[in-house]
Amino acid sequence: MRYFLGMAVAVCGGLVFADANAQSAGSTVSFEAETDHRERGLSGSDGKAALGVSASVPVTYDLGIDLDAVTLRGSARHGGADIGLTLAPRYALRSGGWDLSAGVRGNVFVGRAGTSYAELTGEIARTLGPAQLVLSAAFAPSQDAIGGSNLTLDAQLSASIPGTPVTLYGGVGHTSGSSNGDPRAARLRPGGDYLDHHVGAEYTDANFAAGLRYSGTSIGKDEVDPLSRWTDRHYGSRVMAYLRFTP
Repeated sequence: MRYFLGMAVAVCGGLVFADANAQSAGSTVSFEAETDHRERGLSGSDGKAALGVSASVPVTYDLGIDLDAVTLRGSARHGGADIGLTLAPRYALRSGGWDLSAGVRGNVFVGRAGTSYAELTGEIARTLGPAQLVLSAAFAPSQDAIGGSNLTLDAQLSASIPGTPVTLYGGVGHTSGSSNGDPRAARLRPGGDYLDHHVGAEYTDANFAAGLRYSGTSIGKDEVDPLSRWTDRHYGSRVMAYLRFTP
């Protein structure tokens, strides 16, 4: 555990240093601890607790860069990597009450050659009173690191409860793609095409936020190769807790 904490602190420190000079321009940074790091219903931290840091750095009025680092705890899904890094430049604009953005996301897994991959991303969002609707897509062209191509479509809805510091949220997603026969296709689609869903509640107080989230997928046990070195058993239903601090 001390090894994971040391690496997390080093990565976090690097992001904070990179972000410090841009604070006056509206940059943000946040730190998060979670009982399981899940994306699209799949655990990226081998079902274990994880630490993460996220930063958002504006470059111009319309162009920004999102950076993330998270401890992966030797996740089989990412080749046994202990640290995952994400770099995501994005272009955003507002039109007709909609917030639109498009960009590219690089997913890097430290110390594990042949596992990093890139995605094209797009998102549209609209605020409706206390609620916000977000529709997004992420497409990874065919790459050896993921054994083919991958497409995820996602819809999320969140709403604050008026007069309280509580926000309720939920979402559904669908992941599909092609396979070139490489077993690494099981990283992002362990049982082939699948659906994921989640619901959660978050309590916010000043710079802190705490939440509970339920996550699940349509992946059945009989669909996953138990001998695959690129997946694990952490793709089913799970309730997770998290704590986030934003200075």
